[in-house]
Amino acid sequence: MQVCCNLYRLSSRSVRPVLFLFAVLLVLVLGTTAFAEDLLVPDDYFTISEALEAAFEGDTIVVYPGIYYERVVMKEGVNLVSYAGDDGDDLVAGPGIKKVLRRTLRTIIDGSELDEPGYLISFPKDTTAPMTVDGFTFQNMAKYVSGVNLYLMEIRGCSPVVENNIVTGNLSWGAILSTGLGVGMGPALDTVARPVIRNNVVYKNYAVGMGNGSNSAAHIIDNEIFDNFYDDAGQRDRIAPAIGIREQARPIIENNLCYRNGAGVGAVNFDSFEQPLIIKGNTFFNNKRAGIGLLGLGGLKTGVKAIIENNTIYGNLTSGIRCTKVDSVVIRYNNIYDNRRSGISLWDVGATVIEDNEIHGNLTAGIRLLDVPSARVQRNNIYRNVTAGIDFIGWKK
Repeated sequence: MQVCCNLYRLSSRSVRPVLFLFAVLLVLVLGTTAFAEDLLVPDDYFTISEALEAAFEGDTIVVYPGIYYERVVMKEGVNLVSYAGDDGDDLVAGPGIKKVLRRTLRTIIDGSELDEPGYLISFPKDTTAPMTVDGFTFQNMAKYVSGVNLYLMEIRGCSPVVENNIVTGNLSWGAILSTGLGVGMGPALDTVARPVIRNNVVYKNYAVGMGNGSNSAAHIIDNEIFDNFYDDAGQRDRIAPAIGIREQARPIIENNLCYRNGAGVGAVNFDSFEQPLIIKGNTFFNNKRAGIGLLGLGGLKTGVKAIIENNTIYGNLTSGIRCTKVDSVVIRYNNIYDNRRSGISLWDVGATVIEDNEIHGNLTAGIRLLDVPSARVQRNNIYRNVTAGIDFIGWKK
């Protein structure tokens, strides 16, 4: 109250600098987001690109229902959200098993009219600024004549929240890429990619559903990923995983539903890194190869580690879990059944723990160990497998 009285007694000439100083202090205390705005498309801006051009950090672009034939290049610190209205957050039938938000189905960003090669949506690189993309269908990208392989969504060296989206119909390559680059993909970026990729539906893309390159520490959670595969005749023998991992990528893969892909999770050139790969709480079924397939780079290397726990893995056309040339793997609390080959197949794997799993009904062995020098196998229920409960090959003292 005393401050107010003192301000009241000041002359008009004195009041102005005091009020200016107060405004500056308010900005410093509250931050620039205190002045964040909602930019409406198409009410305020006809296209999403025009709204992004006008937006400042902290702003949110709200997009009304419709089909938008444009390429989206996100701006640092800006959010992109579909308009909910009265019923947009209602759950309705989606393209797969899970229900989706109504606003996701009716707000569409379509790449079918884009002639020049490029990602349908991409984010700024090397930034820790918060960004969100929430509630869109990203669809349709032609196979470019140039042969350039591009994902529908590119996330490089940044950490947006990508949630409640549908990503489908890329004839050029896969759906979502998260990477900080490095090793075989190019110079490493300064910022590790730590996006949260949550509650999306990814289906019918002609390669990987979600790709993770080196320096990706994405949290991939609660997604549905199905029917992603290589379509070219020369590539049909390759595995197009629902979730792909390269080199030093170490995403957390949690509570996803992955089916009818080349594999549920597939790692190639899996390379040394201090963090283990964590795969937990997922359901992998009816994939054309393994539910989980991890292939290490060259010989065993310290730090190529994986923890696979609390997953349900069944009906895959090869093994439930197959690991090759991995330094250390822990497999526990999984339900692995009715796979066309072994439930668990390990070849040239270092320190191994297989415990507290249900392994049954697989068409060869429940557990197959080939050249595994050290293994602790305990408290598993292994039954009704066709050839053996546990099959040891090349075991050495």
